[in-house]
Amino acid sequence: MFPFSFLYGIIILIRNYLYQTKIYGSVTYDFPVICVGNLNTGGTGKTPQVEYLIRLLQKNNYLPATLSRGYKRKSVGFILADANSTADLIGDEPLQYFKKFKNIFVAVAENRILGIADLLASSPNIDAVILDDAYQHRAVNAGFNILITRFDDLFTNDFLLPMGLLREFRNGAKRANAIVVSKSPINISAQEKQKIISSIRKYSTAPIFFSFIKYAEPFSFFTTADINKNLETVLLTGIADHKLLMKQIELNNKKVIPVSFSDHHRFEITDLEMMHRAILKEGKNWNDYNLITTEKDAMRLLPFKFWFEEKKINLFVMPIEAEFIADDKNNFDQLILQYVYQSSHDEQ
Repeated sequence: MFPFSFLYGIIILIRNYLYQTKIYGSVTYDFPVICVGNLNTGGTGKTPQVEYLIRLLQKNNYLPATLSRGYKRKSVGFILADANSTADLIGDEPLQYFKKFKNIFVAVAENRILGIADLLASSPNIDAVILDDAYQHRAVNAGFNILITRFDDLFTNDFLLPMGLLREFRNGAKRANAIVVSKSPINISAQEKQKIISSIRKYSTAPIFFSFIKYAEPFSFFTTADINKNLETVLLTGIADHKLLMKQIELNNKKVIPVSFSDHHRFEITDLEMMHRAILKEGKNWNDYNLITTEKDAMRLLPFKFWFEEKKINLFVMPIEAEFIADDKNNFDQLILQYVYQSSHDEQ
């Protein structure tokens, strides 16, 4: 794969050079625009980080909005989420933000410049825009860039596509205003933290924070049923990496049977029927299992509520949140709030 990575790298170098020399223009805004992204492809934990920012801003009386491209949606152009939105229309993650939070504007657009303009035109009271997965969208010069890298898959150990999973060279980290090492162990040692910080320091001087995934109790998605922790679990997912979630469920359950599809998989009835037949083939029924999925997958399973009701299958959703380790939380919060406050007042 090296020759292909070499060619891809040449293209990335030329593209970044054109932006750095301002041959390609980028738009700067006089209000808070926070970009959340990564150098690797998928699975770094952007969605929990975006949700963390939403909670932080709302807690401090700001009205936030999110703007995504709406990955794998069937629509095109700018769309502002409303009560009739579906995953096919706006994408699973934007739909999750819209359904999970009150007093938030959620929009999708391929062109982030036009998307921000349309978002502000339709919702002028917005205090801050969070760009989801836009780190490589150089046409928008976000005021604050948050780079996410996963604890067990650091960008410092990776290579360019297709030889590795990097979208751009490691030194792209220098554009970050903050770097979050996501999915860290909650009991990470000071030595391990310092080792990771030292490896990142080769590419960026941005402050580095460590976060972990906090799991809540699964809740019934279509009904009010209670989960039975004494049962084995069938874990239905279409995400980049289900291993952490699987380990978490195994802590409280006898056994976990994974039924996994590719990231952002668009579920079909045939997928559900295949899973159903496999359970029956084992001589069991759904009373012997808990069926658990993720919040993001649940958005793509919404159209099949009728199927779950018909089969009398309870679908449980495992909520997750990003949380910061020790003093990192206060330091990260202050950095974000200081940026938003300063940008808001600069506008005035």
